[in-house]
Amino acid sequence: MAATVNADAAHPSILVVDDAPFFRKTLRDLLEGQGYPVLEAASGAEVSDIITRYPVGAVLTDIEMPEVSGPEVLRRVKRLRPELPVIVISSHHDFDAAREVLRDGALEYLVKPLDPTELFKAVERAGQSLAASLQTAEALLDAQRRFSDLVLLQEVGEATGTEENQQLLLDKILELVRDAMQVEIISLMLVEKDGLMRIRSASGLTPEIVERTRVAPGQGVSGHVLATGNEILLEDIVRDGRFPCREGDVAYRTRSALSMPIRMRDRVIGVLNVNNKVNGDSLSAADRNLLRVIAHQTALAIENFKLVANLRQQALDLVKSNRTLQRLHQARSQLVCNLSTELKGPLLTLRGAVDVLSNCRGELSVEETGTYLGKINGEAQRLERLLSGMLCLFSLDSGGGELEQSSFSLNEVIEEAAQARADDIALASLQVVLRQVRGVAPVYGDRDKTLTLVEALLDNAIKFNRQGGGIRLRLENAITDGLGYVYFQISNDGQPIPESMVENIFEQHLQLGNSPGDKSIGAGIGLAVCRAVVERMKGKIFLEPPQGEGATFGVLLPTRESYGVIKNVQ
Repeated sequence: MAATVNADAAHPSILVVDDAPFFRKTLRDLLEGQGYPVLEAASGAEVSDIITRYPVGAVLTDIEMPEVSGPEVLRRVKRLRPELPVIVISSHHDFDAAREVLRDGALEYLVKPLDPTELFKAVERAGQSLAASLQTAEALLDAQRRFSDLVLLQEVGEATGTEENQQLLLDKILELVRDAMQVEIISLMLVEKDGLMRIRSASGLTPEIVERTRVAPGQGVSGHVLATGNEILLEDIVRDGRFPCREGDVAYRTRSALSMPIRMRDRVIGVLNVNNKVNGDSLSAADRNLLRVIAHQTALAIENFKLVANLRQQALDLVKSNRTLQRLHQARSQLVCNLSTELKGPLLTLRGAVDVLSNCRGELSVEETGTYLGKINGEAQRLERLLSGMLCLFSLDSGGGELEQSSFSLNEVIEEAAQARADDIALASLQVVLRQVRGVAPVYGDRDKTLTLVEALLDNAIKFNRQGGGIRLRLENAITDGLGYVYFQISNDGQPIPESMVENIFEQHLQLGNSPGDKSIGAGIGLAVCRAVVERMKGKIFLEPPQGEGATFGVLLPTRESYGVIKNVQ
């Protein structure tokens, strides 16, 4: 069993491998006297686990040992950690043996009894050799990463930043691992919002395992990698003993495992796991280095997909904003045209009537004078309604226009609005019918703004009705989403609203004609005023599904109790 002596990554230990306790102690005393941390192994069978679990900077091994000999220790070390220098120690000079181990990668061949000076020089050369090997390996890895990054950036640039395409790329990475490393089982795990990892792509695992697997930090091999951020290469997971597994478990058929952290800047976002080489061999340092590059690629791919997705979303938002600005610009231009037409008509009528009264005062009868005065009064009221609607809409849209809240009867407001438009209703020979149930609750809101709302809906029903048609009003209590409202419905007998206009019916400046081919009527602010008033009063307004001719609008206005609930929630 190995013993640790103040070993860390910055000061790696010297691993002494010998079946003779006396010789291990002798080497340990000499090396510790020079300040080297020392690990011991009584058998060559222990070496693989030790060099994968502890920071080892060099291996000193006896050449003749039972079970696992020095040359076999050398081969195992070079397969798992090719950069690690190995010094072989023999009890006698043997040219053939020396040639064999030096050919297989041994740094030195020393003969017992050891000269301390010769030993210390060999260990010092081992440290220099390790530093040079690590520097070369890092340079090579960096070059591989840079090349891989260029290839990956091209692929990411050609793909769209969607979840579906990200999944396709993760699956492609798994195919790369399987083909390059010739392994049976691969899993790519990513950390979810709950802090657990789940398998996002896998090969060699059943769908049931993929679906149910959730790994917490510190749980099993991959959880250990997630928690520590350190890669793990196990030659024999059973002999290692840190991670429980059943003997004969198919996931570890070769008992060798490799897990690599996927890092994004300074945090681990997932783990790449591989098991079971197809040829039955254990996983090696070459496999570890390859998987390290692929893990780096994976992290880069995920980060770039997020960047691409964000950029595309921003581009879509800009396009949407640009279209909205264009629509608003067109709407404002249309408003100017609408207002110009709407204001010009009554102003011309007013001027004409005033000119007649001024220039023909002595020639007009009392009846004719009354007619002209009636025209002046009617057009003045028309102008007042138009300007009031504009001011109300602009005030509410800008967040102004404080509401004077109170409880009131919606029925009384409807009757007041109908009385104000009695002349227009009579002129079009319209039949007005109001249906209401008993005990309709009071509405809570601004009474004047509600009068503006009802007048706008009534004006809409008059303008877009047919001659001799009907206006049907309905008033009743309603429960919506568990809250009490007063439901107000108004219908006319004109042409149905064109399907192309239904979605934007409450937009500002949208004009409707009596039919799809008719000239537009009004300034296009009436229904926009309705929407603005209802929204400020915490209500709802909508176009009811068409039923025959005409159009039907529905309005839900809250009671006092419901208004309080809605306001608190918002």
